[in-house]
Amino acid sequence: MPSLHELQAAIGAHLLGADPAALAPLIRADALPFHRRLQVYRNNTFGSLTEALKDTFPVVCCLVDERFFRYAAQEFIRRHPPQAPRLAEYGALFADFLAGFEPARSVAYLPDVARLEWAINEAYHAADAPALDPAAIGAVPQGRYSGLTFIAHPSARLIASAFPVDRIWQAHRPGGDLAAIDLSSGCRLLVDRGADEIRFLSLDDPHLAFLQALFAGHMLQDAYAAAAVAGEFDLMKSLSLHLARGSFTSFVDAS
Repeated sequence: MPSLHELQAAIGAHLLGADPAALAPLIRADALPFHRRLQVYRNNTFGSLTEALKDTFPVVCCLVDERFFRYAAQEFIRRHPPQAPRLAEYGALFADFLAGFEPARSVAYLPDVARLEWAINEAYHAADAPALDPAAIGAVPQGRYSGLTFIAHPSARLIASAFPVDRIWQAHRPGGDLAAIDLSSGCRLLVDRGADEIRFLSLDDPHLAFLQALFAGHMLQDAYAAAAVAGEFDLMKSLSLHLARGSFTSFVDAS
């Protein structure tokens, strides 16, 4: 007789497509054959996970139509079953899956739209945290600014794409403008949550490099250097913008 863990593992493997024959001796015979009983659970599992993905990636679903989305979702579920009990945490690998999914190759921007929707999902479900009080920075002598490191708000996410995925996403939301979109223009975004709403902030290359460095834990002087390599950059203007926006929750003074 297998242990509970072994039984759960065997049932889980069947739900993802493994041969159910090994489970036959463990399931009581009744009017409904054992494989039909297991099929009920399999259908429910795939159905609930597909709906979870559809809720998280509604614009991806809209772009490819629901039938194709369900086909892609089922392939994704087989290859990447959930690793955590919360459905809101399921789908982190969906964009990468779409990037390598041959039937979706004709929609080149689809993986990046999925990356944007996953960033939105993470931002929405991120923990609450108080924004850094600008007065706390004001109390630091300017001569020590270079050694400061900043802690990003839990909801902050950065997106960079060769396609205008922000406009694609907005155009396919309810009430969106479906006018022609120039797919040759890319976008760089800060995605975060403010006052319980998801916000987008468009960035240029220096601004993106600056935030990437800060969010990676680099000191302000190094983040400024990264931004300056990418182009003209106003450090104090950008820092003031993000303090007012609430992009950071705290800072560390290394001096």
